[in-house]
Amino acid sequence: MPKAGITYGPPIEAPDYEEIKKAAEKQVHDVIGFKRSEDVFDKIRPENPAVKAAQVLEQADAEIALHLNERDQALAHLWFYDPRLGLARTAGLSTMGYRGAIARVVYGDKKHALPEVVSNEALAMIGKRLGVKRVEDAEAQLLKAAPVVYAARARRDVAVRFLQDAVLALSLPPYEWAPERIAEHAGVHRDLIYKQRAAARKRHGL
Repeated sequence: MPKAGITYGPPIEAPDYEEIKKAAEKQVHDVIGFKRSEDVFDKIRPENPAVKAAQVLEQADAEIALHLNERDQALAHLWFYDPRLGLARTAGLSTMGYRGAIARVVYGDKKHALPEVVSNEALAMIGKRLGVKRVEDAEAQLLKAAPVVYAARARRDVAVRFLQDAVLALSLPPYEWAPERIAEHAGVHRDLIYKQRAAARKRHGL
């Protein structure tokens, strides 16, 4: 939202996040081999979907970890030193998510309020005092990193649902696998299996 007293540079055109999301979801469906996670309960043996979903999840988490700070450092630079309108849309975030991303990289707390100021000079001074990194060609960095994070999160969201349903299916008859066996089979820590099994049970009202 524009603030009185702040001069903004030209908006940065947002990538087509709807298409990015569709492509990311299709990629997960192609890897796992089907579109409906609930099919593991009666149509598809759940052992392989559990492994494949866990692999997608691991890769998505790695990509997010690699590019999240790049995205958020670019956002912080553009917020403090080169204000632009529509940064949330450019980054593929809600307004709250966008402010939280800046607060996380600046303060280490996504819930921390951003400073209220009335001039570009005051913004820049506060940014310098807070140690906000100046990012050369921040616009290009944002446009490079944000779609990667967005796509990885979209893949992660789909993979989690598949993993949850596969874990639950393996926990029920005729399989009745213990979480430790599922974790070993999927190549993940057992805590993840316990967490996803609990989430799946809640989602299915069990």
